[in-house]
Amino acid sequence: MVELTEKNLIGKIKELRQIKPRKDWVCLTKTQILGEEPTFFLFPYFKPASVGLIAIFILFGLFGFAKNSLPGDPLYTIRKIVHESRAVFVSPEEKPVFQLKLANDRLKDLTKAPAKNLAPTINEFQASISEAAKDLTKVDATTSNPIVTQKIVDETKKLKENEEKMRSLGVVIEGEEIENFNKAVVEYLIKDLEGMSLTEEKEIVLKEMKKLFEEGKYSEALELYLINQ
Repeated sequence: MVELTEKNLIGKIKELRQIKPRKDWVCLTKTQILGEEPTFFLFPYFKPASVGLIAIFILFGLFGFAKNSLPGDPLYTIRKIVHESRAVFVSPEEKPVFQLKLANDRLKDLTKAPAKNLAPTINEFQASISEAAKDLTKVDATTSNPIVTQKIVDETKKLKENEEKMRSLGVVIEGEEIENFNKAVVEYLIKDLEGMSLTEEKEIVLKEMKKLFEEGKYSEALELYLINQ
């Protein structure tokens, strides 16, 4: 049996000081003493960093339920958050394409939206089309990737087709947002054509587009371009 001398006793005390309690025990004891709500009591073995990951998993799990929700529905906020998070990974050059896709999604939503969801869905469409117009003014058409330009044309064509479908259903969307978008996309397309080697037929189209643009007839100029694609 080891004799418990003063020196040995001091050594044992120092060893005890090195022992640290588990963090979950400390948190629980603190809440009991101070009368606070145990923040992580339901997840005693999760570190705070893990809670952030759990929140992300929950968010994307909810998106599975929210992906078919419409503007005005409680879960639509989740759908919108996920869409906006995707925008972070989109290059400035492709931002107009991204916003046009969102605008087309909102037009599709309109075809299945009940009366109570029509107004908020139209508002979301107008917001997306406004962002697309702003993003287009920031892109230099003369140096833009031809693939991106083609995507813009394809999404714009799809947009106009969806607008026609909505008119056939009795829903007409007009306003400053549409006019600003038509102006932005026509200006972009004119600059794109000016930087290309054109056939005689395309030169005539470009000349007529410029004339309509100067007269403020942006919708007609865009229609002329799309017809001659």
